Amino acid sequence: MITIPTIAEIRDDILSDIESKTGQAAPLLPRAVWRVLATALAGTLHLLYRLGAWLYDQIFTLTMDDDTLALRGAEYGLIRTPAQQWIGTATITGTGATVPVGTLYQKDGVVYQVTEALVFTTTGTIKLESLEGGADVDLDVSDTLTIVSPIAGVDNTVTVLTVTQAGENQETLIAYRARILFRQQNQPQGGAVADYVLWATEVSGIAEAFAFQPTAGFVNVYPLLDVADPADRIPDSTKLAEVEAYVGDPERKPMNAQVSAIAFTELNFDVDIANLSPNTAAVKSAIESAIETYMYARRPLQYDDQPNDLHTVSQVELAKITADAGAQVATVDLKNAGGSSITSYELDDSELAVLRTLTWV
Repeated sequence: MITIPTIAEIRDDILSDIESKTGQAAPLLPRAVWRVLATALAGTLHLLYRLGAWLYDQIFTLTMDDDTLALRGAEYGLIRTPAQQWIGTATITGTGATVPVGTLYQKDGVVYQVTEALVFTTTGTIKLESLEGGADVDLDVSDTLTIVSPIAGVDNTVTVLTVTQAGENQETLIAYRARILFRQQNQPQGGAVADYVLWATEVSGIAEAFAFQPTAGFVNVYPLLDVADPADRIPDSTKLAEVEAYVGDPERKPMNAQVSAIAFTELNFDVDIANLSPNTAAVKSAIESAIETYMYARRPLQYDDQPNDLHTVSQVELAKITADAGAQVATVDLKNAGGSSITSYELDDSELAVLRTLTWV
């Protein structure tokens, strides 16, 4: 890491050089010529130091700023995934009229427009699309919207009938940076595991993915969503279909490869903790949070020799993180979904772990 000297430190260095070259001590008065000149030069040199430090950061993907990161991504054909608009249909009622393209409806300040003109008598179905993208524009079936400018013969409200595309936020810079780093570290190989992972994470909302080959000619891709709450990390059928269509596009996948996007299966694990000391609410809360984080971090083994092996749920590891969370004494019992005590479990390709219940015995 580059350390930038302060203006005062640079000024003192300049004065020291002047004194060394002239063989005379610089006057102590603040307005002395040498001190004024050294201070002015120090200010300029400080800016150059800062420029140099900034340029140094732009060399590396890990530290470059947003604009430079976009340029680095463009070099690899990786564009930051934009916010996704909501698209769906709604049921419209009235005495009969023509609903033109561009008719606006709103809900909670978010505006949606009709994308296809409709002529109806008493009821009909209109196609709607949000004007903006993002998770805040998302609508669910049965939601009600209100027309912005009333039309004769058309009731002022419509009800969402179907959702074609959910609204999603723009890809975070953290996820985009991670995707570029992944591409730099994994050169395209015409259908290797890393290729499928990269393609899957190019789909809006997908932050992580795993790829396995169950048999020759078939590839199973297991995507995970980019959500703050890991409890909602499994994509729904609509998103899975989107991933499968994108990854399975002939422009990407190798010829004759059959690609399937499949949802992970979350396995429930129970943990019993006995003889806890100190037995306080704070220690219990810290332990529960640590165990939940541990379970959510478990991942299938993508490569046999990968250094960050997280595919095992272990009673020994749970005991250690319980101690790290503040327990001086504790007896940890790990149980599978059937209630049987186990020492460890190795996740299969299609499995993730989740804490079902934590019981204080």
